[in-house]
Amino acid sequence: MGNAVAIGPLLIALDRGLAILCILLFFGIAALAGRWGTTRVAGVATSAVIAGIVAARIGYVVDHAAIYADAPLSAFAVWQGGFSAPIGIAGAAMLLVLRLGRSRDTIVGLAALAVPSVLWFVAQAIVPPVNYGRFPFALTLADTSGRPIPLERFRGRPFVVNLWATWCGPCRRELPMLDAAASRGSGVPILLADQGEAASTVTGFLTHEGLGAEHVALDTTRSLSSAFKVTGYPATAFVAADGTIVQFQIGELSRATLADGIDMARKHR
Repeated sequence: MGNAVAIGPLLIALDRGLAILCILLFFGIAALAGRWGTTRVAGVATSAVIAGIVAARIGYVVDHAAIYADAPLSAFAVWQGGFSAPIGIAGAAMLLVLRLGRSRDTIVGLAALAVPSVLWFVAQAIVPPVNYGRFPFALTLADTSGRPIPLERFRGRPFVVNLWATWCGPCRRELPMLDAAASRGSGVPILLADQGEAASTVTGFLTHEGLGAEHVALDTTRSLSSAFKVTGYPATAFVAADGTIVQFQIGELSRATLADGIDMARKHR
């Protein structure tokens, strides 16, 4: 879709790629500062980055406290995403001040942090929102018994479509959470569209994992993968009532990111 870049077999979301670029830029400036005589900055750069990542995660979890309260251990699943950039930058700055004290090194360290921070916020401000386009309602999938599921049935209400496969590790991790969310009946349907596998493979997997097939669809020709132009899973489309794809998430979802995406789909006008 447009919010991820492919590096070999890996798909990296653009926001995560930008975050990695900013961190590398900070390390680079800190290393240069060491050559210019402020060696202490380079010595605490790694600690500052770790402090920033931890603070960013804590800030996001606190902001979504009600969701994480039901599954507190999921707060440690950092690979699912969910970070607050402003709080992360503040955490890194605090670490630099605490470790470097009142010295020229602190000024240099904060300046080194300011450069990638400005880059982050400028990129967020000037990069236009990704246009994910319209949902392909003309496609028809099937349930695990072979009965057709016309995607047209979802038109006129917000909904979620998750692309997954039984061989995909992140898909297997997030599937119980998605199945539970779909079964709660929040008014926003969640369709779990298996990509390219036979019904026997999918039903065998669901039985082994103790999951129901009520919200599962079979996309044996990977028509959704083709429509969304994705080659890696999981991938999740959040669709507004008018058919606009308001968010397309590459990679594993958390309960919080699922809730955020559903909220975007509900509020879209």
